[in-house]
Amino acid sequence: MSRLLLLSLLVTAAPPRGNPLVTHALTRPETLAGHVVERVPAGSYLYLRLVDAQGTAHWVATLRRTAPTGDDVRVTVFARAETFHSSRLSRDFSPLSFGPVSPAVVESP
Repeated sequence: MSRLLLLSLLVTAAPPRGNPLVTHALTRPETLAGHVVERVPAGSYLYLRLVDAQGTAHWVATLRRTAPTGDDVRVTVFARAETFHSSRLSRDFSPLSFGPVSPAVVESP
């Protein structure tokens, strides 16, 4: 009986407040590729400014261990906030994408 109660509490529990992956979740993940031109560390997170192939800049929040400035990367975007305020940095990002970053795969000719 206690297992059933625990399971029902886990299933019905509300998502944590302020979690941008929940509050700004996309219905389907998207892919974003670009060249890292700026890194802004913020605790265990890292904000990256990428420039895509069309020259458009994008801000991405990810875990701190990721690509250095100058690398080509690919982001699997799970959430996007049109406007996001970082309390730690006292800075606004508009828009801001959230997701893991990996090295871009370079295809050989």
